[in-house]
Amino acid sequence: MGVGNIEVKEMFLDSVRYPSKDWTKVIVLGFLSLFPLIGISTGPFWLLFLILAFIPVGYLFRILKITFEGSDELPNFNGWRELFSDGFKVFIVALIYAIPIVIISIIPFIGQPSSISISILSAQTLWGISTSNVQITILILISLIGFIGLANMALYDGDVHAAFNFREIFKRISMIGWRKYAVFYIIIWILGLLTMLISFLAFTLILGIILVPLLIGPYFAILGARFLALIFASSES
Repeated sequence: MGVGNIEVKEMFLDSVRYPSKDWTKVIVLGFLSLFPLIGISTGPFWLLFLILAFIPVGYLFRILKITFEGSDELPNFNGWRELFSDGFKVFIVALIYAIPIVIISIIPFIGQPSSISISILSAQTLWGISTSNVQITILILISLIGFIGLANMALYDGDVHAAFNFREIFKRISMIGWRKYAVFYIIIWILGLLTMLISFLAFTLILGIILVPLLIGPYFAILGARFLALIFASSES
């Protein structure tokens, strides 16, 4: 990988500049990300467009791969079968990682009759309140492991098993440094909130309907993928 012992600040600044190296590819990624929305309005072809939604996910995964190979350029949109396959694998991995949160969410509704009394509803409400903190905690823990799991899968050229090799995942985090990784993790969540805020403000303008899906969303997605790749690659230093 060869990123070397560079600081989180330098990795972040590199990631901020990275999408601007080819705005055309940023826009193409944005257009491909519209497939699910297009599918909803196309009647019988909705399933096809939803399936094609794996392609932009695969492109972000490809950014991890080529960064590990030492490339500083955005990857090309070719090898569509590989893009689809990688995107599907990422979806499956994310789905498996989400299982604990799903289980906690549905526990109150398991085995309940169709006619639910007020007392049961009250109990479910209390359960929901009491478990919200648990869900947030589990989400934080899962995403902490999941980010490195996906990067590890990219290192092994899309091998799904690598995403669940927890021994190697924790070893990688230790090699990165828990403090450095915590800074990365906090920045990623801030970027997510910033993306939502900018998108919300942009949608108040007519131009935002174009800017959000074609520029703002894909820009931050590419930035995040590059940032994850660099932080993971620093475990090699």
